[in-house]
Amino acid sequence: MKKRYKILIGILLPLIILYVSTLLLTRDSSFNKEVIEQLDIEQIKEIEMIRASDDKTITFTDTAKINLLMQQFKDQPLRKAYFPNSKYDEAYWLTLRINDKREVGIRLDDSKHLFVYLYEENYMKDYKLLDDFNMAFIEEFF
Repeated sequence: MKKRYKILIGILLPLIILYVSTLLLTRDSSFNKEVIEQLDIEQIKEIEMIRASDDKTITFTDTAKINLLMQQFKDQPLRKAYFPNSKYDEAYWLTLRINDKREVGIRLDDSKHLFVYLYEENYMKDYKLLDDFNMAFIEEFF
């Protein structure tokens, strides 16, 4: 009888640990928590945007445009994703600069995936967008 309990515990304990660790790793978050809280938006002096389909690059330093763009991302709900499918129709790369120094890189794939690269930490985070992002707004910049 004791042997059965040991086998049962030996099977259930790793499953419980795996389940709890999965819950902790796949927590929902927001763009505010993952990016905006990491840097002072008021200090962003330049944003470079690249459209993947034709490699068209634009750079803007107008504070009003920067704030308008950041407002689109603000409060965007995210879920951590690991090894997301990278098939996309259109992607945009954004580089946020503070004092001529790259701070954050963002890749937006369609309205489904968001990759955030923190230059200072040399670390990339992958997220699934829980709400559809207005891609037409980004396209208006081009």
